[in-house]
Amino acid sequence: MRGYVDIVKELLQVSSDSIELLSKHGENILHVAAKYGKDNVVDFVLKKKGVENLINEKDKGGNTPLHLATRHAHPKVVNYLTWDERVDVNLANNEQWSIQLHFTRNIFISTTQTLIWTALKSTGARPAGNSKVPPKPPKSPNTDQYKDRVNTLLLVSTLVATVTFAAGFTMPGGYNSSDPSAGMAIFLMRNLFHMFVICNTIAMYTSILAAIIFIWAQLGDLNLMDTAFRFALPLLGLALYAMSFGFMAGVSLVVSNLHWLAIVVFIIGIICLFSLSVPFLLLFLPTKSTNRILRHISYYPFLILVWASESPEIKQED
Repeated sequence: MRGYVDIVKELLQVSSDSIELLSKHGENILHVAAKYGKDNVVDFVLKKKGVENLINEKDKGGNTPLHLATRHAHPKVVNYLTWDERVDVNLANNEQWSIQLHFTRNIFISTTQTLIWTALKSTGARPAGNSKVPPKPPKSPNTDQYKDRVNTLLLVSTLVATVTFAAGFTMPGGYNSSDPSAGMAIFLMRNLFHMFVICNTIAMYTSILAAIIFIWAQLGDLNLMDTAFRFALPLLGLALYAMSFGFMAGVSLVVSNLHWLAIVVFIIGIICLFSLSVPFLLLFLPTKSTNRILRHISYYPFLILVWASESPEIKQED
């Protein structure tokens, strides 16, 4: 991908005015780069001085570079453009088709389009008020694939609840059998035991909540399914995270007399939990909030999701 930027640099060295050239469709360099997803070229042009007239320039169809990046589903390009304060995200093309309208006409969108939608919403993009585009009747969705996802996640939630419920009555180290502490956990006063109990309790209740939400999602209403995914997935992620933390605490506790083994278990657990933090945070981020602090927090999670959603060919090209 870097080669495209080098070619542009060579052309500009030969003729600095070439950056103003238009194609037969009235597209400038930003239009073409945005249309074909050349994010490095877009980033390079945006950083150059004196390109303000190119950023919101319209082609013969009235499309800005952001219109084309959105229509051709290039989330990384959209991300670069929406972070540039000179870009007007609310311009409409000749059909009064705003950038956001591209998504309001499509009920079911892919991960790539969801990322674009998130980038646009976080900048405050609004649909055009007088669209000449006739309303598109929604397609009858096939809910079977969504029900399969719900059923799979419901099964996972149920398994987590089952495992953590069982762990709540098979405490590490067992129970006292003599008075005055008969029936009480042997490791009751140990800090690692406290950590185990707290994490196990969090995992059980959050997995039960997730399971209940997924049961409601089985009613077949797609709006209900969408809401279920938004609320239940973070709960299920928290349950898995807490269960992993509880496992680490429990195993470290029962081998605590052999210090080197307890340390190894703890280190492995910390490394794995840190690794789990990335996919766990991606259940919450990036956010559609227009708050600038939240946008900065979401910046790298957004890029991670863009990378994950790209095809192997694109990754290899980069």
